[in-house]
Amino acid sequence: MHKLLLTASALAVCAAGVAQAQEAFELDEITISSTKTGTATPLDRTGATIQVITQEQLEKADETTLAEFLARQPGISVSANGGIGANTTLRIRGLGGKYIQVLVNGIDVTDPSSAQTQFDWGGMTTANLGRVEILKGSSSSLYGSRAVGGVVNISTIQRPETEGHSVTLSLEGGSNETFRTSADIAYTGATGGLSFGINRLTTNGFSAKSGAGSVEPDGYDATQMTFSADVMATDTLKLGVSAYTLDSEGDYDEFTGDGAAPYDETNTTETRALRAYAELMTGALDHTLSYTYFKTDRVSSSNGFDTPFDGKRKRIDYVGNYVASNMVTLTFGADWEEESFDSGSDSGSVETTGLFGEVLYAPTADLDLSASLRVDDHSTFGSHVTGRLAAAYRLSGATTLRAVAATGFRAPSLYELNSTLYGNAALQPEESTSFELGVEHEFALGRSIKATAFHTRVDNLIQFVTLTSWPAPFTGQYQQVAGESTSQGVELSGEWAVNDWLALFGNYTYTDAVDATDARLLRVPTHDVTLGLSGDFASGWTGDLNLRHVADRPAEYGVVMADYTVVNAGVSYAFTENAQGYLRIENLLDESYETAAGYSASGRALYAGLRASF
Repeated sequence: MHKLLLTASALAVCAAGVAQAQEAFELDEITISSTKTGTATPLDRTGATIQVITQEQLEKADETTLAEFLARQPGISVSANGGIGANTTLRIRGLGGKYIQVLVNGIDVTDPSSAQTQFDWGGMTTANLGRVEILKGSSSSLYGSRAVGGVVNISTIQRPETEGHSVTLSLEGGSNETFRTSADIAYTGATGGLSFGINRLTTNGFSAKSGAGSVEPDGYDATQMTFSADVMATDTLKLGVSAYTLDSEGDYDEFTGDGAAPYDETNTTETRALRAYAELMTGALDHTLSYTYFKTDRVSSSNGFDTPFDGKRKRIDYVGNYVASNMVTLTFGADWEEESFDSGSDSGSVETTGLFGEVLYAPTADLDLSASLRVDDHSTFGSHVTGRLAAAYRLSGATTLRAVAATGFRAPSLYELNSTLYGNAALQPEESTSFELGVEHEFALGRSIKATAFHTRVDNLIQFVTLTSWPAPFTGQYQQVAGESTSQGVELSGEWAVNDWLALFGNYTYTDAVDATDARLLRVPTHDVTLGLSGDFASGWTGDLNLRHVADRPAEYGVVMADYTVVNAGVSYAFTENAQGYLRIENLLDESYETAAGYSASGRALYAGLRASF
């Protein structure tokens, strides 16, 4: 911890020179993820660290996948076993996907049948998305198990603010015979509204496996749909529903080498999810009751054999919100969840019941405090209590201090417990403690800086341990690393408007992540830097250029992971107020690099597209 504090002090001196593209802490920006109230909260009134990504920023993204775009943000890194559609993991402050809860329109889309219950980011593009909020740090007291590293809350296309409808169509094509189309339809009426989005992506791809002889391209084909609708049934009762579907098929390469016919490795996925809810507004006390159903069917084909992975989740949530005064808001609730998985030879299920409470207290106009407590009763591991304390203090209208202390836990996944080949029925839940301290300052004219120091300790970390390696008969098992594993570091970010049409941005993250044996956590870079500029030029032209440098990653199974620098760029032109064309280039300098050992990232790729709104 002493090393962390010294590093934080040294880096804070440099904070004024660092800038960040996706401004996440403007004082007039709001969040709905920092509490369980579901209501909009100004960012400067929450102690938690929140990144807010807007629809406009997503439309201007130079990256195809949402994960690669989010990797620009401080504290976030990404690794992938190939290109679009390949297995992709997002990390927040050194903690991987098994510690991150992912929501799409309020639906938990993490996969109960995966090795660790997590979301595969490989096929999620920036299409049909209206907003992304990233809540960093332990939030188990609000969101339950898995929310140790944070929560990513994704909202699909936004409806018109006034009565009426909107339609947006887009078409894109580019390298590796990649084609992407999307359509968004939204309607706002006097008593409710709806939105529908569909996008389809096909690509021949490139060989995911790196090295000589890896020439077979690994393609991907996917169709994703989202839907949401609500209506005011009475003056006080709102009824709503949201849905999410994904149908995809993609090639992949195993760690042993490049797949070849007739035994190509493929993954097919069919995901169906639905959430229905009712909100009753009775003045100072509001109630929300919801039911969520999630089902995913995956089939992994390798060497002529098909292995199914079927996962299901049923969930019931109740949240009550009581505004006691202009100083105190109380939130309370209960939830029940059942998860199950079946892979043919292996299966398992678990039930979790949770009770939680949260109080928001504003003793002065400049100080906001929050405290939350949660009790989860796990059908296998019994009761666990988690909590969080947070504070936000505005020194002035432009400077805010933040502090958070929280505990969390993650129960072993169903696969970790029940897999015949790799599971371990003796595993116990991981428990965590996290702290963060931050400061942010808003200058005039769109200029800002932010610095946050973080520290997370995980007790009894669960890791996959290789017992014998290739080419010997491979064996391995999920095992517990007794003791304290830590991930700690510093995030710096900011934005600096040079003038009314050009802005510089960037961020830097230092992360020191090790397990209890002092071995570094795989795929976590010590240094992660993003720098760039964006501009709105005359006559309808806009442009963006960003550089990301990743350095000092631990060797992965004996493979040295080299540093890399990737440059992405994009330019667009507005033909009319409602139609634009754009050109974007990923990996402009054609850097050869890997985010996961043995797997190639994309070389230089060029894409052109059209977007029109009606």
